[in-house]
Amino acid sequence: MITLHNADCLDVLAAMPDGAVDCVITDPPYGADDTHAGHLSSVVLRNGEPARQALGFAGISSDAFCLLTVSLLRVARRWVVMTCEWKYMHLLDEMGVLIRFGVWHKPDGAPQFTGDRPGMGWEAVAVCHGAGRKRWNGGGRHAVWTEAKGDGHSGHPTAKPIRLVRQLVRDFSDPGETVFDPFLGSGTTGVACVELGRSFIGCEIDPKYFAMAQERIGNAKRNKRFDLPLMARQTALIPRG
Repeated sequence: MITLHNADCLDVLAAMPDGAVDCVITDPPYGADDTHAGHLSSVVLRNGEPARQALGFAGISSDAFCLLTVSLLRVARRWVVMTCEWKYMHLLDEMGVLIRFGVWHKPDGAPQFTGDRPGMGWEAVAVCHGAGRKRWNGGGRHAVWTEAKGDGHSGHPTAKPIRLVRQLVRDFSDPGETVFDPFLGSGTTGVACVELGRSFIGCEIDPKYFAMAQERIGNAKRNKRFDLPLMARQTALIPRG
């Protein structure tokens, strides 16, 4: 089953019971500085043309990130895996939920254009889990995933490469389990779940990206050639005072 919500993930989370999904694999907004929404990111449009595109969405504060993590751990029976601001790792550690500070190594990451300091070439991957026994499919392998950013072609300014997301889905979930992505974006996690035989729940607040996700996940479902119902819901937003 695939269920997509065009809604604020906090509203969807509030209605989900404890342990509603097996794991969470997601890419929440980074940072909370005032320039985040207007920050320009390199993106390859769906016609293959390169472009510079404003992120267009706000960052997330450290307090909001911690509250979000608590909610995600509540609904997940197993892992909560997030690409995130590396500076937030100590907060997760203090909360007692950080199992491993993982790294996505990007061989084709952008250099430091000013040339006055080293470039980054990586992003943080927070591997979290609530109380209880832990199990993953990677054995004793390191929490380092080396995948090129690639061309993208999804049209979303912060889309993660499908190869990276496939590996995270393989490592932290089993066939038939349910994966939740509260920040659906253009639907890469949903595509990976369809390809790998996982059920999926996704949330995206922006109607434009929600439509992209519907199309991409629908195409993946047709290419997979098996019956996996897809439900798209225009979930009503609940005002919070």
